[in-house]
Amino acid sequence: MNSSPVPTLADLSLTNSGLFYKLLRKLGLGKSTSRGYLFRSLCISGITWLPLLILAMMQGLAFGNLVEANFIKDIATHARFLVIIPLLIFAEGSVDARIRELTAQFFRSGILTEQEHGKFEKIKESTSKLTHSVWVDFVILAAIVMLMSTRWKMTPDDLSYWVVDPATRRISWAGIWNVVVSLPLFQFILVRWLWRWICWLTYFYKMSKLPLKLNPAHPDLAGGLGFLGLPPSPFMAVNFALAALCSAVAAERIIFLGQHLSDFYIILGALGLITVLMNILPLLVFMPPLIAARRKGIFEYSTLVQKHHRQFDQKLLNVENNEPLVGNPAASSMADINSSFDTVMKMRVFPFDIKIMASTFVVMILPVLPLLAFEYNAIDILKKLAGLLF
Repeated sequence: MNSSPVPTLADLSLTNSGLFYKLLRKLGLGKSTSRGYLFRSLCISGITWLPLLILAMMQGLAFGNLVEANFIKDIATHARFLVIIPLLIFAEGSVDARIRELTAQFFRSGILTEQEHGKFEKIKESTSKLTHSVWVDFVILAAIVMLMSTRWKMTPDDLSYWVVDPATRRISWAGIWNVVVSLPLFQFILVRWLWRWICWLTYFYKMSKLPLKLNPAHPDLAGGLGFLGLPPSPFMAVNFALAALCSAVAAERIIFLGQHLSDFYIILGALGLITVLMNILPLLVFMPPLIAARRKGIFEYSTLVQKHHRQFDQKLLNVENNEPLVGNPAASSMADINSSFDTVMKMRVFPFDIKIMASTFVVMILPVLPLLAFEYNAIDILKKLAGLLF
């Protein structure tokens, strides 16, 4: 029997699930440790990237001028398999750790008590079933297979590319591996993260339905739920990976297709909006209990203020009262209760502020900054920055 106010959370995970995870465990690649993540990253990157290099070299498409965009120059491919995949794999540990940390705080702070352990265990069990859902993996795999035959045709016609053998104008050996193995595996890992986000959203939605003991006068202005909005967000590493992927694809098109950074402003703006929504939507499910707590708090504290101020008037404004006014504790209590009421009135109905949105934008912008080198001279940027500051 667990006597701790915090229930057992070691088995709470959004990532250790699915057919792919079961396969990794059978292969000895499913350990949730730093060393396990590193070994898993090396193996998957080796399966997706190394054969491409070897096969491209065999047909002379890895280096040299046989094609305009040889394999080594393909920034997006290197980013997908050598950067994004390891980022998404290492993100598994940070996501689960952050979810457990936030869940534990509900119980440590008293927002949820030991009486809710039974209800929470049911939520945890239903979340586990959701993350282990096999049909989701089959749907993702089916969609990937349906798109498999069209992938290599997405290469621009006006660019000779390592995916296509220039001698025969047919898909190259490396292109076949890319279409059949590398891209499907990458896409599966990436889309699986979308399902994990849905599981996170569902998990917090069910948590919001528990009898939360919120304090409308809490100084975090979120009824005590302000910790949910503290950066980093659980999916911050995933946001960084998405931004890095988008930046790599943009850089490749700027270099080889002569496009400009301005052509990607709308895409980058949409990505910024998506990443912000990805981080705040799971928190917005707590709006109903926060709205109810704020409304209840306003009525209760308004009543309390009225009672206190009437007693204050009777005590200090009575002409027959000879008590000294200077240093009278009644005056300080009036200031305290007024301050508490102001806090209740300022209470937000969402458990975050601008910080989490700003941190999301910063994480998204960091991989985009190198793209500025295609449009602006570094010296010119420094001069403009100096002009703004001085």
